[in-house]
Amino acid sequence: LVESALFGHRRGAFTGALEDRDGWLQTCGPHGTVFLDEIGEITRDLQVKLLRVLESRVFQRVGDVQEFPFQGKLTAATNRDLGVEIESGRFRADLYYRLCGDLIRTPSLREQIGDSPAELRNLTLFVAGKLVPEAEADDLAEDVLHWIENHLGTDYPWPGNVRELEQCVRNVLVRGEYQPLKRPKRPTGAMTEFLEEVRTGRLSLDRLTELYITLVYQQDQNFVHAAEAMGIDRRTVKARLDREFLRGLAADA
Repeated sequence: LVESALFGHRRGAFTGALEDRDGWLQTCGPHGTVFLDEIGEITRDLQVKLLRVLESRVFQRVGDVQEFPFQGKLTAATNRDLGVEIESGRFRADLYYRLCGDLIRTPSLREQIGDSPAELRNLTLFVAGKLVPEAEADDLAEDVLHWIENHLGTDYPWPGNVRELEQCVRNVLVRGEYQPLKRPKRPTGAMTEFLEEVRTGRLSLDRLTELYITLVYQQDQNFVHAAEAMGIDRRTVKARLDREFLRGLAADA
């Protein structure tokens, strides 16, 4: 289907092809642009055909032998690391170099927000404005921001970028809540004070032990998650706790 939409097809080229159809490359004029979103997802076979278009500026419709000129421009976007995809053999290096003549890196949502609550509010308000009338967008944005602050935290990484923020706004609008695919565990109450002691280096070994035990309990008995929540390398935590355990054995002896 993607190949047919891009290149077009001849009647009878495949089941359901009842008539000739021009693809995007053929209908694109000399000043037009074909935009391919998620270029990292296309198959190797389609990559070969796209490479031919970029190198020779001609293409063939599916089921056709006649060549047609491509007169426009081709741009693409991806959220994948194409360098990694090339190393794994999933993406052609020659196609990559043909595509990245003008490379623009778009910062992630987390990078755009940074430490600025105003930026998060602006983006949330923009998304809300697409879902509800303009007069209601401000109230919806405030509801979403309040929910994010109390349930996800202002430092939530937004792994799904703007699309995840859009989903969050929709869910808060419809259901009054948003459940991310992988929800971070957030310490509450006295644990917040403990974490501040960890980050500032004022935490004694006894308090570290207490904090660790509490966090392991809160993090579903997961040592790695507990260390991540404390902001400390898990090997460091384990080494300190092991030393405390050995001291306890020596004292008992």
